Amino acid sequence: MNDRVFSKRTLLWLLVIGMLSFAGAFVASIYQDKIVQLSSYGANSYSESAVGHKAFVKLLQKMNFRTRISREIRGGFNFSDAKLVIEPQSVSGLSNTLTGFSGVGSLIVLPKWNVRPDLKNNRWIREMELRHPGQVQSILNYVGNGLNLVRNDTTLTAENFIWDSELFPLDQQLSVLAPQLIVDNPGVLRPLVYNDQGVLLAEVIRSDFFYDIDRTWVLSDPDILSNHGLDNGGNAAFMIRVVDELTHGRAGGVIIDETSHGYVAEPSLWQKMFEFPFAVVTLLVAVSVIFLAWSSFSRFGAPDKDEKEYQVGKEFLIGNTAELLAFGGHGALMLKQYTDRSLQSVALKLHAPKNINTYELLEWLDRVGGARGIDLRGHDVIRAAEDLCKANTFNVLAAIRAAQNIHRWKQEMLYGTG
Repeated sequence: MNDRVFSKRTLLWLLVIGMLSFAGAFVASIYQDKIVQLSSYGANSYSESAVGHKAFVKLLQKMNFRTRISREIRGGFNFSDAKLVIEPQSVSGLSNTLTGFSGVGSLIVLPKWNVRPDLKNNRWIREMELRHPGQVQSILNYVGNGLNLVRNDTTLTAENFIWDSELFPLDQQLSVLAPQLIVDNPGVLRPLVYNDQGVLLAEVIRSDFFYDIDRTWVLSDPDILSNHGLDNGGNAAFMIRVVDELTHGRAGGVIIDETSHGYVAEPSLWQKMFEFPFAVVTLLVAVSVIFLAWSSFSRFGAPDKDEKEYQVGKEFLIGNTAELLAFGGHGALMLKQYTDRSLQSVALKLHAPKNINTYELLEWLDRVGGARGIDLRGHDVIRAAEDLCKANTFNVLAAIRAAQNIHRWKQEMLYGTG
């Protein structure tokens, strides 16, 4: 009966499918960022709308900054990294992402717009309006006490102002509609880029919240780095210089926080097991377990008929027992027992003298056998069997011949040669 559940062809196909599935899962894990993409219309790194930051992320990557979008509130950083918190939605979101961060710097970009999605395309926006000043002011108050917001008229752009910088020359003109600025407060901020209306970029010099970070900068207007703002070459050059300065010439990496926008994904083994592409590996493991359990069963349905017919009787029982003993490596023991019992049986029925050793017993039986005209000598057949039992390697065929000789000697001794 064939106990294999699967044929060779089936096993080959299962092996090929398993290898292809593993290769697909491996490739998917490498390109998961390109396969699985989050989409949004708001002010975040996944958005392609006018106020989104996806172009800014691509720009940093093209300029060879080690850029990573973070969805973890805690951990996941090196001490040489800088964290960018762009347009946080609330003070709690800003506080959660910066608490426990110990890097070379952080950049907080204040929010500016409220937007509504386009009903025909949820990746675009239909309307945008300035946030209520109080919403922005609450975040500014978290940065430092005594800071105020300046909202310019919508008829003005950044090109209408002459900008001064303490960091680098502004070779190209900035372009921002109705720039949102911060009123200078020398006790709290050190202006880095400013004009006569207020401060665009500043360093926080007195704060109770950022003591684990080497330096914290604040950018007052997010339009400079938004998707529509980066159409202007001056804005793009400005942001590259800001990030380059913050990371000490790209010595550290750039972490762009998205937890402040609600995209929190704390590390979880069980959650990862059911997320693409790791869900592919989970599925492969489940299928493998099913096939393993399936293959553990010896058969399905009705049992196959055995070609060997069922036998009864003493002869079949003795033969089957002999086969089991031989299979278990007990052939020598079986021959020894048969030899001893045959010798005892002959001695008992011929009334051999008691209390004599085996050698003397065999000599007595051989004299009796000679008197009866028996050619086989008990001494020879018994010693031959004992030698086989003591041999290092048990010879099955020789043992069978020895047992046959013992049986013949026994029969002749008891019943004669006729």
